[in-house]
Amino acid sequence: MADLQETPKRLAQGFVARDVMVPLERLTRADDEATATHKLEQSQQYDIIPMPQKGRLTAFFERGTTRAKTIQIQHVVSAETPIPDLLDSLCEQCHVFVVGRHEVIGLIHFSDLNDHIVKLPFFVLLEGLERQVADSIRPLVHEDTLSVFLRDTKRLADKKTNMAKLRKRGADRDWVTLLYFQEVIDAAVGFEKLRLRAKEIEDLSAVRNRVAHAATDQLVETQADVRRLGRVRRLCRDLLFE
Repeated sequence: MADLQETPKRLAQGFVARDVMVPLERLTRADDEATATHKLEQSQQYDIIPMPQKGRLTAFFERGTTRAKTIQIQHVVSAETPIPDLLDSLCEQCHVFVVGRHEVIGLIHFSDLNDHIVKLPFFVLLEGLERQVADSIRPLVHEDTLSVFLRDTKRLADKKTNMAKLRKRGADRDWVTLLYFQEVIDAAVGFEKLRLRAKEIEDLSAVRNRVAHAATDQLVETQADVRRLGRVRRLCRDLLFE
């Protein structure tokens, strides 16, 4: 039987850099700095131009600079790097080159994290966290303890109304099943099952909302969003696998 604690970790590691990179054959390239500058001026779509035009990539030219840079170890990740681990690099720089077969085979810009596949490992991690936390508070959440974490009187009244409707229909549901993700986290903090700061709860909830609304929400719009993803990834790792 699968270890339910290990399953989210295993699934999250199954999505890798190769799945979201822009492959070599689709990259806009140049042979020299003058040509690279011209291509950047012609299109706002690009932040960097890899070099040279043909053959193995060895350098890149960034918008706003005057000299090309040699591709070095800090600029690359393996093609098999799990997507959550990409954040370690993309929190610090806007792009990374992807290496496979002992050469560069693609490029990832932080905006490529909006590929729908990136949401899958985060959905797995956050779903696993919600399930684990919900199980920890289930014995503690009753009608007379809701006020421990539901301070908004309207939210409190809505939960009681919903439960009354379910009981009238004969549905066998406990109180935890009526809670939203942030309410589950708030409850765990209220019952001292979790120790989280307000900023950490805000980050978890914000990323959970963006992951859940897959058809409409961008996962990242700025590099600050990438850093938030990094914080959420570390939180999930620490809380799920401690």
